Amino acid sequence: MSDRPIYESFAAEYADHAVDSPYNAFYDRPAVLGLAGDVSGLTVLDAACGPGLYAAELRRRGARVIAFDQSPTLVELARERLGTDGDLRVHDLAEPLSWVDDGSVDLVVLALALHYVDDRVAMLREFRRVLRPGGVVVLSTHHPIADWQEFGGSYFTVGAVEVSLSSKNDWPVRVWRRPLTAMFAEFRAAGFLVDELLEPRPDAEMATRYPDDYAELEEAPAFIAFRLVPDPASSSP
Repeated sequence: MSDRPIYESFAAEYADHAVDSPYNAFYDRPAVLGLAGDVSGLTVLDAACGPGLYAAELRRRGARVIAFDQSPTLVELARERLGTDGDLRVHDLAEPLSWVDDGSVDLVVLALALHYVDDRVAMLREFRRVLRPGGVVVLSTHHPIADWQEFGGSYFTVGAVEVSLSSKNDWPVRVWRRPLTAMFAEFRAAGFLVDELLEPRPDAEMATRYPDDYAELEEAPAFIAFRLVPDPASSSP
């Protein structure tokens, strides 16, 4: 990942956007939180927590939340949203989670951030290290079909590309595109098996609020989500 926090230059604008945007509020968040299931009483690590929208909802559902993001501005916005009841800090996904003990977390949530990380296997191995027995990872990322449609070329291309998160092209980011086969290989290399794969359908409310986006997402997925469990046949990290 870049030395500069990815979202830092447009963090406040993105935070306002994510609260009620079709792809965040009515597509990814319902999918990820649905895969997380009942979190009451669990310790949840919200990795790349952004402005704290997932963390706030997880806490509302009864979880103890630990959260971090690479962007200092987003972490501060998350603190404002969660108040003093939460362990939030600035941390880069590319770095080891040295401040999280082995076997101390029931659930890791990684929403729409996997595609930013260069060494995804190393990051996932850290997630496996901090999980308690029976713990799971829930993550979402760009659907490989959507990337193929946007960038063209071979569907099987693995490589980093430059995109913008804004239709005005003023929120530039660098992301990885790769086929589904490569995703599964990385999960397995990190010691995980896929317990559930979800190609989300848009929330029904999107049909009224954002009918054009709803129609597009009913035709083809933009994101894909996974529930990962440690592979019992794999050695510990």
